[in-house]
Amino acid sequence: MWSLFLDRDGVVNRRIVGDYVRGLDDFEFLPGVLGALAALARWAPRIVVVTNQQGIARGLMTAESVDAVHASMLARVTSAGGRIDDVLVCPHLAGSCRCRKPLPGLALDWLDAHPEVDPARSVMIGDSDSDIAMGRALANHTGGCRTVRIGSEDLSADQSFPSLAAFAASIA
Repeated sequence: MWSLFLDRDGVVNRRIVGDYVRGLDDFEFLPGVLGALAALARWAPRIVVVTNQQGIARGLMTAESVDAVHASMLARVTSAGGRIDDVLVCPHLAGSCRCRKPLPGLALDWLDAHPEVDPARSVMIGDSDSDIAMGRALANHTGGCRTVRIGSEDLSADQSFPSLAAFAASIA
């Protein structure tokens, strides 16, 4: 068994440049994502969202408002036939913890709690350099993890796709 790790902002939902998804009104799925998550749920044994949310530490939103966004996201994904097994959040400021991407702490802790998952077969999908770096760091700690860059060509990633929907279509 393996896990598909997904970044949130810019992969699942629209990234707000220069700001944060602070509440339900700010969260907007990217085109094709709900269908992609339904397809990926049939392919990936585990799907885990890994997201940095330093706006919590900055006082721009609360952990409860982020939890509400995730509860709504999960409900909509499920109603569309998809699945997300867990959502891992780093609420800390950059440089103040081991769980903030590009460090692999969130994923490593999740993997420790799920020994049935083979981390060397896992995949990290993200749209930023820190997402790909987290996948590479996870590979260094566990013996493997493929990386997929969404949104732009990236020679440091194993593969690149214009969207999560395009990635899902490639595995169907």
